[in-house]
Amino acid sequence: MPPEETPPPEELAEVGRYAKFSQAQERGLVAAALEVAYWVIREGRDFVLYVEPAEQERVAEDLAKFEAEFVQRRSEQSVPDLVLPKLDTLPLFIAAWVMAMFWAAQNFAPESWIDRGDAGNREIFAGEWWRTITALTLHGDLPHFVANLCFGLLFTGFLVPRFGGGVAWLGFVVSGALGNTMNAWFYRSELHNTIGASTAVFGGLGMLVAWELRARWRSPAKRGWWSLVVPLGGGLALLAFLGVGDENEHRIDYMAHFWGFAAGLLLSPVASWVRPSPAVQRICGLLAIALPLVAWRLALRG
Repeated sequence: MPPEETPPPEELAEVGRYAKFSQAQERGLVAAALEVAYWVIREGRDFVLYVEPAEQERVAEDLAKFEAEFVQRRSEQSVPDLVLPKLDTLPLFIAAWVMAMFWAAQNFAPESWIDRGDAGNREIFAGEWWRTITALTLHGDLPHFVANLCFGLLFTGFLVPRFGGGVAWLGFVVSGALGNTMNAWFYRSELHNTIGASTAVFGGLGMLVAWELRARWRSPAKRGWWSLVVPLGGGLALLAFLGVGDENEHRIDYMAHFWGFAAGLLLSPVASWVRPSPAVQRICGLLAIALPLVAWRLALRG
């Protein structure tokens, strides 16, 4: 504790000036930890921390360390603004154009194309792996296509600033293919087939949730259980709200949605390790377009 009698300021050395008494008193504890006497004297609107001149340099060094640690703690504990990094809209336009082209091709193609491209579980496990990708480009009707297009672009709007356009869209295709594979395995005891990009759309949602979980886990200040539950709970709520319904009445394959979401959760850590260089993004973007084209070439051969 400071002594009862305070020497005049001219006999002391100033080591800090603060707007609040509590701030000056808190810094005074730094001096007290060094077993150095300190005084807090009000001068106008400021509260000035003084020590004996002989101890000024030693206390000033420890105060500098304290301030650096204080700033670091504040930055770790601060809640970031909900502002996305700059969004590159080019991948969104390209993806919308590609999906529209596949939808147009489906409407002009014979019905046999759907039979060759759906994700039939028996055919997939008979070696026709390309069905896990071709099924992502087929849709039951226009509302089905529009819903997948809108939500796919929405989720991508959050993914592109985090992964880059190429990696994000390749992640959509791969998570959708993995989701269809897991869905085929789930229905292995019965005949089952499915179409639609919604498996990939929910794969994108899973990637986004996993990215947020990873980001929060890497920050010690945000590693609390509630902080980790929020993004996972939000993702599951969206999955339940958008991806579950009456399977018979609305032809919703909710298990395909679930497996797509699970595939996205698993794929996101791998995608996070990809170097976000422009060359890598271009390669991944080209692969995202090439994979469906190659898959359809295999589906229609012969």
